[in-house]
Amino acid sequence: MSCRRAIALIGLSIFAGCAVEPEVREPIQPAERPLASWEGTRLEPLMVASTPIIPELDVGVVLFNPGVNPEATSAAASVRRLESQLLAGALRDTLVSSNQWGAVRMVPGPSLLAPVNISTRIIHSDGRDLLLDVRVIDAMGTEWFGASIAHRQGPEEHNETRSRLRDLFNSVSNAMREHWLGLSMPDRTRLIAAAEIGYAQQLSPDAFQAYVEVTATGRELKRLPAEGDPMLNRVRRIRNQEILFCDAIDEQYVMLSERVMPTYLLWRAAAVEQAEWLVQYEARAASRESSGGDGAFAIMQANYAAYRSFRIQEQALVELAEAFEGESAPVVLRTADHVVTLEGSLDAQYETWRSLLREIFALEQEQLVW
Repeated sequence: MSCRRAIALIGLSIFAGCAVEPEVREPIQPAERPLASWEGTRLEPLMVASTPIIPELDVGVVLFNPGVNPEATSAAASVRRLESQLLAGALRDTLVSSNQWGAVRMVPGPSLLAPVNISTRIIHSDGRDLLLDVRVIDAMGTEWFGASIAHRQGPEEHNETRSRLRDLFNSVSNAMREHWLGLSMPDRTRLIAAAEIGYAQQLSPDAFQAYVEVTATGRELKRLPAEGDPMLNRVRRIRNQEILFCDAIDEQYVMLSERVMPTYLLWRAAAVEQAEWLVQYEARAASRESSGGDGAFAIMQANYAAYRSFRIQEQALVELAEAFEGESAPVVLRTADHVVTLEGSLDAQYETWRSLLREIFALEQEQLVW
């Protein structure tokens, strides 16, 4: 199916819950969605290059859309927002491991800082079953491909969960490679140039209006500035400052992942254990002529033990998610004349920094006029 082929589809379903202990939080409930049934397929092996494809293509991995209301304060929303960062980190690691690309950065939102951005929405996640919608869009507004990634974690994956999470995104990197190699060298060069001009347009729309035309279907590169254009050089200086900031927050995302990932993986393993016990219990219950007897009681005890294990790990993850939500270390960056300290959530820091860069660019323009 070329680039639009289905990616790593593995059977998916929602497991049923059971009674709740009074002292434990309410379990995380997945959003309503149509049940789907797919034949299980193997995850693709990652295609790894000896050297990146020329010209080297920078890629922006946008933090996943958690698929919850931004105003939601529930435990489920906190966990999902944390998971959106952890899974984005797994995608970033996959792209870096492929050695096909230039710089790969995690960014809070789509940006012309990179010629290509990957935007992903979490459709469903309950610890065992994961359903994602992935879109890869370039700086010209062209969608390279869209795909669904569905994965059901099995009990045998417990010791390999972290690497398996990265393997989920092998098909994304492979499909991107296929599309990028399918473009001619002039088209690749134009795309990278269009991203830079598009970034310049955001800073100074009037000055760069003639270079890139925004159409109903995307952007079209009309021409390039002259070599050594002084305004473009100023744009590049501002752009390099934003890249510096993105590298700083990318490091924070990596550190957060290192601290939270072990508990997240335990939660996924407990969710698998819970779901497996429920499946086994329902199968035994359906085959029994009578629900009484010591055997039935023993099964119920085992089922409850699995459920309790899941809830303990879930509660630990909820507490971590609530502790880490919005947490970030201050970022200190140096401009030509000032040292700027940014605080607050990483998203807020990013927006503040971009606003400061736009102000710096505007001030420089005013000084040149005077």
